[in-house]
Amino acid sequence: MLITLHLFCAIFFIGIVAFEVIFLENIRRYLPAGMMTLVEEGIHRRARKIMPYVVGLLFLTGIGLLVRVYWAGWYPPFSSVFSTLLTVKIVLALSVLVHFITAIRASVCGSMSSLRFKITHYSVFIHMVLIVVLAKAMFYLT
Repeated sequence: MLITLHLFCAIFFIGIVAFEVIFLENIRRYLPAGMMTLVEEGIHRRARKIMPYVVGLLFLTGIGLLVRVYWAGWYPPFSSVFSTLLTVKIVLALSVLVHFITAIRASVCGSMSSLRFKITHYSVFIHMVLIVVLAKAMFYLT
């Protein structure tokens, strides 16, 4: 149950970020700047309502998995291939969390520019791709 909930939250989060990077950024050139700003503001408003719950649940289930499933095989960071992959995955996930918190804060404060929106999404997208690759590699080690 824990891993299923974690995977659903991860799919939801990654799916939204992938949509924003792959589709939303590509329509930017076809829309007037003012319209794109309205689209981004709409996304920010919706994200502030939904994403904190998704990200919170994603991290809570991740911590639960760490304690219940991986703790016995982790040992000290970088002491084995598995613990190295898990440690890097945790560091990347914490970086995503920092990105998310600063983006939500910037959105609430009104300081989220279009460029910042774009850079944040590309960075989170790259982080998420790396996390998925690490998770798949960890799966092969178990």
